[in-house]
Amino acid sequence: MMKETDCPTCKFPSIQTRDRLNEVCQFIVPRQSNTMIVPNYGQVPVLKGDLSWLSPEVSIFLNECVQLMTPSAIRICNGSVFEAQELRDAIANEFGSEELKTLDRLHMKISDVGFDDVHVVTKDRMDADPGNPVNPSPGALSNSSSGENSENVRLSSHYMTTKLFDFSKEKRFNGCMNGRTMYLVPFSMGWIGSRHAVVGVQITDDPVLVLNLRTTFRVLSSVWDCIAATTNFLRSVHSIGMPRPIIRRIVTPPPTETPIGSFIVLKHDDQQIWSHGYTFGRTPRFGKTFSIHAASWLGTKKGWLAENASILAITNSKNETINVCYSGLMSVTSLQLPAGQSAGWKVEVLSEKTVWIHWHNGKMYALCPENDEMDDMGSPKNLSNLLTGATSDYQIQSFNPQKTKWSTDVGVPISAYIFANRRHDQYPLILEANSWEEGVCLAAGMRVICIRCQKRFHEFFVFPDTTDSNKRYNLIECPMLRADPINFSFAKYVNHWLEMGIGVKSPSDSSDTYEAPLPPPIFFTNLYQETDGKVIWPGGVDNMKIFEYIYGRCTNPMETSNTTPSGIGKVPKSLELSALVNLPPLLQVDIRFWLTELMKFRTFFNIQMECCLPPQLDKVLTDLAGNI
Repeated sequence: MMKETDCPTCKFPSIQTRDRLNEVCQFIVPRQSNTMIVPNYGQVPVLKGDLSWLSPEVSIFLNECVQLMTPSAIRICNGSVFEAQELRDAIANEFGSEELKTLDRLHMKISDVGFDDVHVVTKDRMDADPGNPVNPSPGALSNSSSGENSENVRLSSHYMTTKLFDFSKEKRFNGCMNGRTMYLVPFSMGWIGSRHAVVGVQITDDPVLVLNLRTTFRVLSSVWDCIAATTNFLRSVHSIGMPRPIIRRIVTPPPTETPIGSFIVLKHDDQQIWSHGYTFGRTPRFGKTFSIHAASWLGTKKGWLAENASILAITNSKNETINVCYSGLMSVTSLQLPAGQSAGWKVEVLSEKTVWIHWHNGKMYALCPENDEMDDMGSPKNLSNLLTGATSDYQIQSFNPQKTKWSTDVGVPISAYIFANRRHDQYPLILEANSWEEGVCLAAGMRVICIRCQKRFHEFFVFPDTTDSNKRYNLIECPMLRADPINFSFAKYVNHWLEMGIGVKSPSDSSDTYEAPLPPPIFFTNLYQETDGKVIWPGGVDNMKIFEYIYGRCTNPMETSNTTPSGIGKVPKSLELSALVNLPPLLQVDIRFWLTELMKFRTFFNIQMECCLPPQLDKVLTDLAGNI
């Protein structure tokens, strides 16, 4: 029987830790029984776990962190159920609540570290900044529909020099674990041991982060074997910043505002994540730091995409299914898709949070690196404070790698990528891009309705109340409908999307004439176009008609009887709706609207990318303007 540490694609077994330890020097970090001897610090007992599990690279990393943070003890985690119960007991004893001993995940209703607090350290500053020679003011985002303030749109996090990071690290992390236990946690994003998985090591003094990490990614003892087989793993460090003895009063319940000084630093080139603050690990956004922020940079190096999107399975009345990626600022549950209400058609949500997209055997595949058994990340009830909530309302099953929906490590093949825009103007109901390059161009310059809410970026996209007669719309640039910062150069990000359109040939194809496979089509939807202040689209059951049309275009792209070509893309001629709707305004491609939109695209791209503008974008913009 194949172990999960064996790659399910090529069946190649992982290299065991002890085999490597016999081949390399074991005296980098001296060991005496199960006590770690750290130079210039002394002996640190290992309460649980075995130092022989660790590869030399992990031992060096652990040694450096122990010298800096000076913990009183070390615990090496292995993901067992007994370990989880001990963590719950420790959390319950700290907060004085017996009901916490039955919870598998704890989230608090407090703001996570915000957009202004995320920093990026790279060797080249151009890898961190969008391309502006001068950084805009923190949190300054454009809320003008005229496009004059496009230079104020900040797409990436703040650049931090190496010297400033070293100073901040020394200030925040020096002795931050005095009197506390340091947890060393192995985790895997994706199938353990597969070629598409990303493994990492988390060092923290917060048992809540360890518990939540277990239910977000795979935390098992077999991950240590995968880490031992490579030096290419994520190194993540976190501390709540409360060394003992605690000299300041602890507020119970905790404050709703983020404590001053919380921050996250991404060291892209070193594959390191440094986080400091009470909130990291106790709010739902901590998983994105690994699966989106850090993985996006890794994807540019390895040839895959990490995006905020859902994976949907569309099944027709004949029980034939295709899979699509659905990206939108609002949850896919807002579509209210009723199963079986449209002549046997249904849409199933396979994944709702994060997708990694890659080429495999001549097709584009998508997988979810997080635990997809839990749909709690975006639900309002699980954003509540579990420390004061009822246990019956928030009980969530632990992560079991044998019960995931993915039977292979590659995920599922996708037939289309859908961007769900939200515009009140002439943006059409359904638009199919003519090519992958044109779709990427239209997605990179997308603008969405928003109102200015708060300075924190993840709270910025709040939509106006549609019942307000005096509502005022603002449009803000949101490339690829990505609400989170890109965390590296916008030009490299868009260029990586363009490169993903180059199909990878299947290894089984031995034909002499090479023809690169075509990428899936890119669709754009807009259900919020208005006339006289009222939304035209009826919604409800008719939302399924959009997916029926997309299904037909994906399964039979040569059938164009129900499509109308235009200079900007293809739109449907008609849709069989259950309600009386004036469809022509929803499906028209207004020439004046799109010429203005393309002009704003070019202005936005020139400001954000400057001389790094990919030549494909410039050509696409010129061709689209000429076609229109």
